[in-house]
Amino acid sequence: MKSMKPFEKFQTITVACMLMAAVSTLLPVTFAQAATSDWQETEGGKMRLVSAGMQNGSLKAGLEIRLDEGWKTYWKVPGESGLPPSFDTSASQNVASIKTLWPVPHRIGAGGIELLGYKDAIIFPFLVTPADKNAPVVMDLAAQVGLCAELCVPLDAEFSLKIPASGDHDLGTELLIDRDMALVPTAPRDDFTITDIKHAKMDDGGDSLIISARIPDGYGKKDLFVEAPEGWFLPLTTHMENNVEGQERFFLRLEGLPKDAKTQGAKLTFTLTNGDEAVVETRILAK
Repeated sequence: MKSMKPFEKFQTITVACMLMAAVSTLLPVTFAQAATSDWQETEGGKMRLVSAGMQNGSLKAGLEIRLDEGWKTYWKVPGESGLPPSFDTSASQNVASIKTLWPVPHRIGAGGIELLGYKDAIIFPFLVTPADKNAPVVMDLAAQVGLCAELCVPLDAEFSLKIPASGDHDLGTELLIDRDMALVPTAPRDDFTITDIKHAKMDDGGDSLIISARIPDGYGKKDLFVEAPEGWFLPLTTHMENNVEGQERFFLRLEGLPKDAKTQGAKLTFTLTNGDEAVVETRILAK
């Protein structure tokens, strides 16, 4: 399937929001019947579990977080500091699988460090595949997220939501979920991909990677976020200024590794961004 350009995504989301506003005016009772949990609140924001619609036989759900002004929450890799979200759905009933989707984050400066996350509002979408497609699903979620401003507050909450076998049909809630599903990274393509990874020695003897990538021009920032093996705590990448032959280059210092960890054969996951558009791919380091 051809990937939408950032402006096309903006048009799609804008039209969806207009439709949502119109439906909200015409059908207020439908919105009141949406499959949503109660809000759980703390200083800095609140969150709830929502569900509406289906995609390829899976029910669409999401953890909706609304943040107070000046507060933010984190991506699965929080950046230089922070608490990554934790989701436990093991107590759910009539579930074959639950896939968590991660909308592309942005860098957020805070107190001299950089975080990876979100401001204002975000929905972490879930695709819930029923074990028995003709029976309702009970989705139980134990969630822990960190909310930060000048101080950081962990928000722990448990939710339980019964979802009809055919999915909840509330259009407004489904459009909200789809809004942030549109921000989930897709598979790489020829004009949007990692092209080369080189090892380089630092002046102080440390190791680093120089990562080259093709990223099309768009309406937002070109960036690279890296997920490392468990136990590794890598710094954020630096976007190098001396790009070569139209390709973007990023510098990653290999520090924060466990003692005796080896880079050869290590699996790293790279998320390339072009504003709100992103692709994700996994590479095995050659040395």
